[in-house]
Amino acid sequence: MKFRPSLADVTVTIVVLVALFLPPRALSAASVGKLDADGRRAVAFAEARVAVDPGDGRAAYALARQWSDAKEVDWAIQAAGVAASRSQGSPTHWRALYALSMAHIDRYEAKEALAYANEALAACDAAAATACPNHEQAHVELQQRYLDAGVRSGINPRRDPKAFVEAANAGLRQVRTMGTGIAPQPTAPPAGGAGSAAPPAPPAP
Repeated sequence: MKFRPSLADVTVTIVVLVALFLPPRALSAASVGKLDADGRRAVAFAEARVAVDPGDGRAAYALARQWSDAKEVDWAIQAAGVAASRSQGSPTHWRALYALSMAHIDRYEAKEALAYANEALAACDAAAATACPNHEQAHVELQQRYLDAGVRSGINPRRDPKAFVEAANAGLRQVRTMGTGIAPQPTAPPAGGAGSAAPPAPPAP
């Protein structure tokens, strides 16, 4: 019986021949992120540190901040999110969570930033004093209180970032007046009559 190829056989043969004899497609690479040469080196170094030790929260924080400084917030959130999931159980886990909170601030996502600030503060409390010393714990708690006051105001930071910042700062001033939390009690003014300055707020979203 004489073999008669079907239309499907002919089509498959043509596709295979085209794939075999077409010249290879040229590939081009482009730099990711708005980084200069120094920035790219810093990112590469931070990525190498994270690759060597996925539980290094300090390296994860450095990497996420490099991306945020380059206005590549999505990359910052991705880097910090991966590090936070991989660094669980590490004494520096809180740093990865803190970086994730900061990255969400840069994207004007206050509720997400507050959620990760809460987690970072809890992880810092659970870590040894050498892994999360008092001055860094105070900074995390300050950010958590700042975000909490802003979120409680009900103001959307994307729609009115200035009003959100004002509400968050007002919440910190109230904490200072009440003398609760990490803020110190107001001290008596010196002989010259000048009072103490208000505590600085974390970076505005």
